[in-house]
Amino acid sequence: MIALVLRSALERARTSRHGIAAGLCGAVAACFAVALAAPLMLAGGARVQRAAALFGGDLSQYRAAAPGIRSAPLVSAAAAGYEDRAFFRRPRWVPPISPVGVARAVARNLRGIPQGGSTIPQQLAKLYLRDGTRAGVLDKMSEALFATWLTRQAEPEEIAGLYLNLSAGTAMGTVRRPADGLHRLALALFGLPLQRLSREDQLFLGASPRGVQWLRAHPVLSAHRIASTRAWLIAEKLWDPSVRSYLDSAVIDSEGAFRFVEGWTERVASGELPTADLDLVDAIDKFRDGLEATLRAEFPGTAVRTAFAALGSGGAVLARSGAESALMAVNYGSVAKLEALDLAVEAFGPEAVRELSLPPGPCVRWTWSTKELRRSQPSRYCPTDVAPATRPMAMDEAVARSVNSMTARHAMMLPALLALRRPDLLREVASEVPAEERAALDSPADRALAGDLLSQLGEVVPPDAVAPELSYSAAAVALFRYLKDRREQAGLPAERLPEDPTSLLGNSSRATPEQIGGYLQRKLFANDGTCMLSDTGALLALHRKEGTLRWLAQRWPKIVFSGKTGSSPHDDSALAAVGLCLDARPVVLIGALRPIEPPLPDGLQGSVLLRGIDAYFKELVRLQRKPGSALLPAWAEPQPALAVEAKP
Repeated sequence: MIALVLRSALERARTSRHGIAAGLCGAVAACFAVALAAPLMLAGGARVQRAAALFGGDLSQYRAAAPGIRSAPLVSAAAAGYEDRAFFRRPRWVPPISPVGVARAVARNLRGIPQGGSTIPQQLAKLYLRDGTRAGVLDKMSEALFATWLTRQAEPEEIAGLYLNLSAGTAMGTVRRPADGLHRLALALFGLPLQRLSREDQLFLGASPRGVQWLRAHPVLSAHRIASTRAWLIAEKLWDPSVRSYLDSAVIDSEGAFRFVEGWTERVASGELPTADLDLVDAIDKFRDGLEATLRAEFPGTAVRTAFAALGSGGAVLARSGAESALMAVNYGSVAKLEALDLAVEAFGPEAVRELSLPPGPCVRWTWSTKELRRSQPSRYCPTDVAPATRPMAMDEAVARSVNSMTARHAMMLPALLALRRPDLLREVASEVPAEERAALDSPADRALAGDLLSQLGEVVPPDAVAPELSYSAAAVALFRYLKDRREQAGLPAERLPEDPTSLLGNSSRATPEQIGGYLQRKLFANDGTCMLSDTGALLALHRKEGTLRWLAQRWPKIVFSGKTGSSPHDDSALAAVGLCLDARPVVLIGALRPIEPPLPDGLQGSVLLRGIDAYFKELVRLQRKPGSALLPAWAEPQPALAVEAKP
């Protein structure tokens, strides 16, 4: 009897279990069918309906915007490469869920690596449904259903465009920008409107949903994702690998590749800034177009990259010509002459430097000399392509004129000048070279060279009596290392410079235009937000109409400083920079050229950049932004001529 009862109970349970399972399967199938046919019915209540209405309004704004402002095909493709590579191939009736992405995210999360597995439609759904709180399982299911509904309402290009615009707007602040968020972020990051971005800029902009701060905080991972996405674009025939890119340069390192996002201007991007700084951005196209037209006309077939940036107080980036202005390292050669001049100003004072007129001595251009040449002609060596000084000239004038031979000679006079005027500072400089190394660098030729420099200052010292720290090579190495430290402290990279005094004036130095512009801003201006010149900047301003830059300075007399390098065919880059005042604020404009494969073409001179800057000035004037005059310190103001009394 008991056995019969148990058997009957088990059969009823088995029948009931089958029924329950069948019912559950039917319910799941029904839910799946409803989710495919009408996903909003299962996604939620009033909150989802509000999100759907907001999406409809955003989509209308997006469709009404000009195509060149709302999106760019390569940016959308790059975003798919970063986030959802099946995005443009996925049928619209298929729920936008990536099983592979979810599995990969779960595996990495279990290993402690935070990563999501959402597709682009799911990411867009989050922007409409999440309110900042941590999402649970039901929230994620609701977002998946909402994402399924989204794909039925708009084309993939529209979904990608809305996703990028809204993400860019979120990165810039709280203002919703469904139609032009990407355009505004392009202005902020690159200083160019969306339709004018290079393919490299568009590649970077495709990562904008990650957030500007995320790119900066994870440089190694960001650089890896950039490389992976570019490889995918090449495989998809969306990127031509035969056209060389500055991203191929070995100079770019992952640690520095995303520093350019530090310069983005939130107010420019959001449109809240007055038009003054937006004019700086608008004028960049004139610089780029004019310069590239000149290069094509005068140097056909030349593969040269151009970069341009405008920097304000503290090195803040006001405008840039694209990511290349912050990634393309160039030779800042003669600009580094400021290091020696700045040291002299600090050591002796600006008036002393201005009054220190050195006689026209022999051209001691040790930068290219060898020990054999120094032994044969210890005080008269001069390269054949450098003209020696023919008249007395102070260091500040030589730097303003960009006269390499005279600047190099005056820089090498610094140890001798320090010995006479600042022996305390000479001891600090000399400490850069240990006694053992100093002894190894010493030689009769070096002491003869040092004695010759001292004699030019009126000090007759026999070679045997020259102090060890003044021996020519030892003093040069010590000065080079000391200036190298100061260069790094001032914001210019120094870690890649060789321990070689032949690089004293920076001929082997590499920095981005933005780094150079920030350096010049600190050296030329008082860095207090006004147009008051620093002592060094005031000295250079006094000679701004002389030398190789006189053409630009005469055309624009309000320029307070000009500096140029890349004036020789063997240079592998060219750079020009000017400091001026706009709206009583200091601004440094800096342009650069770098060939895809160095060196620069024969005949290409750095003065080509000056014509590009001239075109930029013309555009600013057209926009009614005229360069103003800088405030010179009282000691640099011209003294009024004394009135001569007429004789009776």
